[in-house]
Amino acid sequence: MAREGIVSLLERDRIIPVLTAVRRIVLRSLVVVVLSGAASFFRAKELLGLFVTVTGINGLYAFSLDESFYSLVEFALYSGVFFSIPVIAFLSWKELKGTVALKPAWGWVMVTAFVLLFYGGGFFSYWVILPSGISFLVGYEGGNIKAMISVERFVRFCTAMTFASAITFEIPLIMMVLARIGIVKSAKLRRTRRFAILFIAIAAAVITPTPDVYNMALLGVPMYILYEVGILLMKMVERKTTS
Repeated sequence: MAREGIVSLLERDRIIPVLTAVRRIVLRSLVVVVLSGAASFFRAKELLGLFVTVTGINGLYAFSLDESFYSLVEFALYSGVFFSIPVIAFLSWKELKGTVALKPAWGWVMVTAFVLLFYGGGFFSYWVILPSGISFLVGYEGGNIKAMISVERFVRFCTAMTFASAITFEIPLIMMVLARIGIVKSAKLRRTRRFAILFIAIAAAVITPTPDVYNMALLGVPMYILYEVGILLMKMVERKTTS
């Protein structure tokens, strides 16, 4: 009984600092997001105009009196989260580095990689997926058919695609962390590669805005390349762990 009490006490001593750090991260991240979102609101029209221009649509429509205002507020909040990612990532590492068995240099490298991959996925959606997908969807207008795109639906569609692509690009980093923890081995992922291809195809079909093969490949091919890069990174981590 005494031994169990000591073990539970040690576990509590490890968990409480982590929970305290997570609480600080959440509170400070909320402050950063709110400030960033408030600043983004004053440029929300210009930022939204960039999406309208890159997707090539003729314009957006508001179908209620308050739709334009609330859509810009929503877009500003999403923009606040998007622009706050570097601060949140570096703040998280600063708070948790004492509880993670990882050298500080490698920690900063992983945080930097997380930010770069996130923005890489976001801008890939902006430059490739959204223009191609929306062009396909509105490509059938003509004659008596005229696309009248709601500003609210446009904002939610573009932000959902951007964040989905940004998170997808974190695949190599997630795989490397799993290898570091010891949950998954690279050899197992190589043997089950065909199932990964199937999963990637399904994920690309769900994420991309159109069901055609071309637009699915725009995201599916990068996802598979990132998957292979993740396997290589996992092998590097495993070699370093065993040496």
